[in-house]
Amino acid sequence: MRTNRWLGVGAALVAAAVVLSGCSNPAGAEDTQAAAGEPQYGGDLVVGLYLEPLALDPHRQGYWETYRVSNNIFEGLTREDTTDTTGPTEIQPALATDWSVSDDGTTWTFDLRDGVTFHDGSDWNAEALDKNVRRISDPTYEFYDESSAAKLKQWFGTLTSGTVVDDDTYQFAFSKPFLGFPRILAQSMATLTIGNPAVWEQYGNDGFADHPEGTGPYKFVSRTVGDRIELEKNEEYWGDEPYVDTITFRIIPNNQTRLASLLSGELDLISYVQPEDVETLEAQGFQVPEGTGSSLLYISYNFTNPAFEDVRVRQALIHGLDRQKLADELYNGYAEPQYSFQPPGNEAYDPEVRDFEYDPEKAIALLEEAGYGEGDLAFTIVVDVANQNTAEWLQSQYKEIGVDVEIVSLDRTSYIARAYGPEENDGLSLDEYGGTYAEWLSQGFAGLAGKGLDPADFPEITGAIDAAASTADPDARIDLWKSAEETLRNEAVVIPTVNLTRYYALGSNVEGFVWPATNWYDLSKVWLAD
Repeated sequence: MRTNRWLGVGAALVAAAVVLSGCSNPAGAEDTQAAAGEPQYGGDLVVGLYLEPLALDPHRQGYWETYRVSNNIFEGLTREDTTDTTGPTEIQPALATDWSVSDDGTTWTFDLRDGVTFHDGSDWNAEALDKNVRRISDPTYEFYDESSAAKLKQWFGTLTSGTVVDDDTYQFAFSKPFLGFPRILAQSMATLTIGNPAVWEQYGNDGFADHPEGTGPYKFVSRTVGDRIELEKNEEYWGDEPYVDTITFRIIPNNQTRLASLLSGELDLISYVQPEDVETLEAQGFQVPEGTGSSLLYISYNFTNPAFEDVRVRQALIHGLDRQKLADELYNGYAEPQYSFQPPGNEAYDPEVRDFEYDPEKAIALLEEAGYGEGDLAFTIVVDVANQNTAEWLQSQYKEIGVDVEIVSLDRTSYIARAYGPEENDGLSLDEYGGTYAEWLSQGFAGLAGKGLDPADFPEITGAIDAAASTADPDARIDLWKSAEETLRNEAVVIPTVNLTRYYALGSNVEGFVWPATNWYDLSKVWLAD
């Protein structure tokens, strides 16, 4: 048994870009998520990403922009229904065709799909799955990967064994019940998507990302860091044939440049659309679909700052934040205020819950009760450059309740280092994450520990999360997660802010695109009309 952002582009730029493009995207395009028409095969779909993806390795992934590339290459045992636009999504078979759990909720048995091959033609089977499992859980395995094991510990830390039953059957055993396992397997990061073991056996764990191979609908062709990633259709794919022949992902962090590239016809699809550009894009015939992914923008406290040890201070900063005004002013109404740490689309999301309503007088009273008069509470808010204007908005908002905020704006890499290694007077930082799985609550709470929160200081939260995570009663599971979220919400350990509702933009000839309740999309169903 093994042990285991927003910089807008003015109308002048838009008009100029459309002229340069020769009006390649004429007005009149539908803004629905999938236009009517018979699907067409062929062509190159070009996608603009706002972040450089991390390693194209199924067990080392980070950032959704990484997964928006890699999920074309790799697959999991299960997948989410990407035609579901509201959630919670249905969990569907992928590399497994069926699964069952023991009565005590600790042992999962998966029937594996027959007739599937990796991109090099080698067979997908239980032995290949076992090597993926051992890579992230078994230190005695030659290709055990400490980096991958650390990333997946959140879900596989209680794995006691992985067993090949036969060529087409595999069994996972955990030390505690794990009823959310099938949905976790369908996620993007920090889960067991499947890579070809022959690759790490040839190139080593660090070399896998340079030669990524899976079973997915597209095969890796090339990568130029800072510029592009190129994929081509997998002609031997076991599932429905994808429509476009190739997908090219262009890395364009600058918002203005990414938008101009869409307008000029160089790109077919972009993510992270700036809210002030939505109306202009639609007026020029581009599609800017309305939808809701299971992401959440939220504010984290720096718990190493003594001021935030006081729950009254934390509550005051929530009472002092008008989230509806934030959605309306900063995001031009293309966002929805959020009051729960479980995002929309999550299987345990409840749209009716509230943490602490906007009440600036209550905020001032709580601060005075905690010993802070006007101007006495001062700290730094740390953001990446894409969120500079968010920080400025928050600075103005908190000034109204007598709190002085200084802004430190950094590039993405420096921001991550500072947010998780804060300086003495740092107070707040901005985050974006979320998922359709109820267990996101435990993952998000664990992430706050990186900001100095000690879970031992919040025994009610940790107890409620443990009870939800380890229940063997499927009928009680979601209610337990809702109860855990309520406990966390009442302790005011994080500030949910908004969920974005206009996130992608497409050319008028891009059809078949659906913005699902997940934080990524299925490009195998997208085609390019003439």
